[in-house]
Amino acid sequence: MTGKSIRAHFPLALAATIAAMQPSLLHANPAPVAAPAAAQGEPYVMPRSDVRRMSSDAGGDYLIFIAWPQQPPPPEGYPILYLLDGTESFAIAAEYQNRLGGYAGLEPGIVVGIGYPGASRRGFDYTPAVPGGDKLMPSAGPAGGADQFLDFLAEKVIPAVEAEYPVNPERRTLAGYSLGGLFTLQALFKRPGLFRAYAASSPSIWYGDQQVLKLLPGLADRLTALPSRRTLLLSAGQYEQSPAPGTEQDPEWLRIADLSRRARMVDNARELADRLRPAPIDVEFHVAPGETHGSGNWPALRDALRLAFADKP
Repeated sequence: MTGKSIRAHFPLALAATIAAMQPSLLHANPAPVAAPAAAQGEPYVMPRSDVRRMSSDAGGDYLIFIAWPQQPPPPEGYPILYLLDGTESFAIAAEYQNRLGGYAGLEPGIVVGIGYPGASRRGFDYTPAVPGGDKLMPSAGPAGGADQFLDFLAEKVIPAVEAEYPVNPERRTLAGYSLGGLFTLQALFKRPGLFRAYAASSPSIWYGDQQVLKLLPGLADRLTALPSRRTLLLSAGQYEQSPAPGTEQDPEWLRIADLSRRARMVDNARELADRLRPAPIDVEFHVAPGETHGSGNWPALRDALRLAFADKP
């Protein structure tokens, strides 16, 4: 793979509603703003970073963002975090890990973001195939490509990155938010040995009438067959399915109230955590105080960084 230094021009467009699954909302591309004619200076460049293009066997093009630490690797290799929605999440997570991680008790490690060179295809890549389509949001666009994307991640991205950098595969973490959280659960349920830890933040468990939960039969056996124990972190924002105090009559809340209640973001995540606790996996669930679905991305990234670089197996 060939790459180039990463310049900091990644917009973080957070979803305004539970409909963040739609690329038109989560991945809006605002028109570029020209710099003033008198402005002087150079673009900010993230140190020790790279971005490469990769293509899946299904023909999809991706950007793979990579940031590595200044410190030499430990004998067993660096811990590594793979982030979904990398075009939005990578720069924030990688720079925090690079510049402030040590103050937060995070070990040096590698951050990888999987993103897109153009419009996001997350609505396709992160969703399972659902016969008849999803009923809660039937007009969300192409969907059902999660199996192909998981193959791409497992068979192309991970081998390419870890052939180049010294990585400890027993410290490999996957993290995703919203539909990315849904995909993270699919990866755990289908290939639990691919990562040691999984951070599924505000996962869209509702998708396809909870299609992802149909993957649970046999999971305990798949987990038992692994040489080491896995970890799942589930979370959701406090106000994902109910209004924040004082916003009960706010037009923005009323616009999404019915959809938010039916999606059951908090309840679904809590119930899944309870259901998985008897299985041979370490499960944690928490509610992010004060957060909505639109504001919860940063707390989710912080949780993922802690899971990847502070929690040891």
